[in-house]
Amino acid sequence: RRQLGLPAPKLKAASKFTIIREYIRVKKLLKGKIAEDIANLPELDDERYEMGQRMNEHLATSVYLVEPTMLPLVIFQSVTTSLKHGLSPTSSPAFARLGLLLCGPFGKPHEG
Repeated sequence: RRQLGLPAPKLKAASKFTIIREYIRVKKLLKGKIAEDIANLPELDDERYEMGQRMNEHLATSVYLVEPTMLPLVIFQSVTTSLKHGLSPTSSPAFARLGLLLCGPFGKPHEG
């Protein structure tokens, strides 16, 4: 992602502070949005972001196995990109992973 000029998480374990900070950023982006609002977002038309989204999708499983604390950051990054730059085929899995994260480790099933 860095080679594309896109933000990328650092290659180290994520602190609880970092995870919570990024969760709050995503929560602010989602504030007041319903599923229909998200479904009506424009299509992603920037090749760099599309490639970054595909990279995140492939990275998610590996990150979970190697450094699980980084998984929330990859998920938040994918969701943020979808909300700010538009939807792509990788957006659905990103939002599904966000729901899984919220219902599981975050203990917020009403938000997931």
